Amino acid sequence: MIRDFRFRSGPVDVKMTTDDSLYVKWDDSHESIYDLQWLLQRNFNEGQEHVEYHKIKWTGESFASILRSFEYDDVIKSDEVLLQWLETLAVYGISIIKSSGLKHDRIKELAGRVAYLKKTQYGETFKVEINSNATNLAYRSTYLQLHTDLPYYEYAPGVVLLHCIVQSESSGGESEVADGLFVSECLKKTNADHYNTLSTIPVRWIDRGHDDGYSFHNIYHAPVICEDDNGKINRINFSEPHRDSNFPVSIDKVHIWYDAIEEFVKLAYNEKIINTFKMKPGEIFTFDNHRILHGRKGYQGSRLLIGGYLDWDLIKSRTRVLKFQLTKKT
Repeated sequence: MIRDFRFRSGPVDVKMTTDDSLYVKWDDSHESIYDLQWLLQRNFNEGQEHVEYHKIKWTGESFASILRSFEYDDVIKSDEVLLQWLETLAVYGISIIKSSGLKHDRIKELAGRVAYLKKTQYGETFKVEINSNATNLAYRSTYLQLHTDLPYYEYAPGVVLLHCIVQSESSGGESEVADGLFVSECLKKTNADHYNTLSTIPVRWIDRGHDDGYSFHNIYHAPVICEDDNGKINRINFSEPHRDSNFPVSIDKVHIWYDAIEEFVKLAYNEKIINTFKMKPGEIFTFDNHRILHGRKGYQGSRLLIGGYLDWDLIKSRTRVLKFQLTKKT
C-alpha cells in the first residue's frame, strides 16, 4: 500500500538478466524485475507528449481529397471498418457514412458500435427541422452561420452525428464546413497577437431557453481557441448566437478582441478555406465538434436531420480496444 511505501529507497544491486530484463535489489531487501521494453516506454522525458493520432489540417481546396466515406453496413458489421472510421475522425475530424437508410434509430445503432450517445438538454437524439416554438436557430430554415455545438457546456460533445432523413429538393440546405484547426493556425501565422487574444481572453458562452418542455440556462467561460498544457489546440468554441453580451473583460481588451475575431471569421469564410456540400437522404455526416466549424445555407420546403453526440473519451477508449483486439487476431 502507498502508505507503507518507502519513497527514498535506493538500489543496492542492479544487473541485466539473460532475457533482457533489469533486476534491481533495493535497500529494504525488496527485489524487482523490469522488462526492458516496459522501461523504455516509461522513459522520463520532460516535455514529451503522447499523441495517438496526428491531426491533418485541410482547406476547402483539399476537402475532396481528404473526405473519406464509409458504408453504414460495413461500419456496423466490421470492426476493421469501424476502426478506420474512428481513426479518420481523429485525423481529419470529418467523415460521411453512406447508405444508412431512413430509419430514425440509425444514430443510436451507430453510436452503439462505439459506446453510447451523450445526452444533452436536447435529449439523447434530436430532430433538426423547422420548429417555430424552439429557441435554437438550427430549428429555422434561415441561414445558419458557422459554429461549434454547445460551447456553453464545460464538457461539450466531442463528435456530432447528423443523419439526413429529408433534404430540401430546392436550392438551399447545403452544409458549410471549415477546419477550425487550419483557421486557427493560419491566424497564428498571419497575426500572432490576434491568435494570442483569442486563445487567452475568456468569452461568456450562454444558452437560455426551452426545448420540448425542458427549460435550461447554461453558462460557460472559455476562450474561442483553447490550448492544452503543451500549447496544442484541443477545443474551439465558436457560436455567435451563444456569445453573451456580458463580456467579462476590461475595457482596454474589448477592441483588441473584436479585431481578432473579425480576422478569425474572415479566414473561416474565405472561399479557399470553407467548403460547401449537400447531404443526401440516407447519409450520416460525422465530425469533430471540438474542431470543425459547421453551418447551413437557408432553404425552402422540408428538411429533417436526426442528430446525436458522442464523447471523445468513449471514442478513444473504443479505438484502443479495437486496435488491441485486431492486433491479437493477426
